[in-house]
Amino acid sequence: MNTTAKLGGLGAAIGLLLTEVPEQYALYVALFIIVCAAATALVPPPHTGSRWAVAYQVMTTIGLNIGWAENHFKPGQSGVRVPVADKPAAKAAVSAAGIPVLNRKGQPEAPSK
Repeated sequence: MNTTAKLGGLGAAIGLLLTEVPEQYALYVALFIIVCAAATALVPPPHTGSRWAVAYQVMTTIGLNIGWAENHFKPGQSGVRVPVADKPAAKAAVSAAGIPVLNRKGQPEAPSK
């Protein structure tokens, strides 16, 4: 399933859920979503195995940090920023050092030839 379909379905689900919130509480729900989004931008992700990892993932989901808005840093992962032109060389150097290169879902990529 492509990202557009996922986001469209998620947007529809969120819209449907928000219609179920009584009008007098809608502002508080919106503020809660905004606070979760701001907190995930300001708070670094916890270490792998931390008791806060699940809470952090829930907070990022509530803050709608998905798709293009998804955080680049996740619990237990690091991000090495290199110019796009150097990406293949950086992947090869990391793989040559015996470090698995992870895909977007956090799973090791299949070795490329």
